This record gives sequence, C-alpha cells and structure tokens, in this order.
Amino acid sequence: MSKISVVVLSLIIYVSGIRAQSLTSTIKTYKRTFTTYPFSDPNPIANVDKIYPYFRFDGYTDTATLQTWTTVELENQYIKLMILPEIGGKIWAGWDKASGEAFIYNNQVVKFRDVAMRGPWTSGGIEANYGIIGHTPNCATPVDYKAQSNADRSVSCFIGTYDKLTQTSWTIEINLAPTKPILLPNHCGITVPIRTTLLLLDEYRDAFSRQS
Repeated sequence: MSKISVVVLSLIIYVSGIRAQSLTSTIKTYKRTFTTYPFSDPNPIANVDKIYPYFRFDGYTDTATLQTWTTVELENQYIKLMILPEIGGKIWAGWDKASGEAFIYNNQVVKFRDVAMRGPWTSGGIEANYGIIGHTPNCATPVDYKAQSNADRSVSCFIGTYDKLTQTSWTIEINLAPTKPILLPNHCGITVPIRTTLLLLDEYRDAFSRQS
C-alpha cells in the first residue's frame, strides 16, 4: 500500500471516529393527541376473584374523542420510538428513518376494548406483560416512567409499576444508543418484598416435601 493510500485511509478512519463521537441520541417528553375510544371509571366494588384487589373497568364506547396522552420519544440517526407511559408504558410505535416506514405497528387510534384482566386493552405496539397472565392489570393504565440522557450519549426511558397481584415491583429500561439501529431492553428489574419471598420459599418447601 502506498503512503498516499495509508494517509487517505487514516483520514477516513479519523473522520469516521470524530463523527461517531459527535452522534447523540435524543429523548423528549411532550403531549400528543390521538383519536381515542375511552373506557369508563372503575367498578367501585373490587372484583373478589383472581384480580383482587384490583377493580374492573366495564364501560366502553363507540364514540371517539380527541384525547391528549403523555408521550416519550427516543431518536437516533436510524430510528425513532414512541412510548406512552399512560397506556401501560407501551412502545407505541417505531419508525425506520431511512424509509419512513413503521417497523413497530403505528396504531393512530387508541380504541379500548374488554380484553385484558381488568378489561381495557388497545392494539398496537409492544407492551410489558408482567404478572400471572398476559395483558396484565397495568396494560392500559398509567405506569411510572423516567426519561434520561446517559453519559455514553445513549438515551433511556424507564417504565415500571407495582403489581398488586404478585406484590412485586417491575422496571424495564428501554435504551437507544446513538450508533445502533436497534432498541435495547437494557435492564429488567424485579423487586420482591421479604414477605412474598418467604411465602414463595414455603410453597417450594411444601412442594419438595410432597415429592419426597
């Protein structure tokens, strides 16, 4: 390889490195309006069944309204993601910026129907299913969230809540690096209270005794 070729190659590598270091993912929180088919207030009497102590939502409508939802948007040079913390923390949609096409289905209407454990569920996106069965008690109601920019120039949205059925707390970090066309579930955490842990140990001990 000639000296000129080596110099040119070195310059390309140097410029590429500088460009990579200058890239940063972005995150923002704002309000977005969707055509929405809402659900009713909860039944005032708790459902003394498998979802206790949760209440059910039993009222639905065919009349649409315009409703504003809290939206967290993560973006880098390749993709853009939309998360709705007030609808269970769903990754509501994702777009490939090169083609402009959605690679996570973008449902432009929020239409709740009686599908999930407590009733309301709406199609579209990726939801966090944690607990005893899919479409968990929190899949259509607000969860805790935190939007954060990180030292490595990536951005993260943490979503989570307390699950009353299992008496545990769950947290998921959705991370978007500046130079990767993928989203990463970077951290999944579960907090188990001591009392619940002891109850689980008792169940395992009883099961082992029966097998013995």
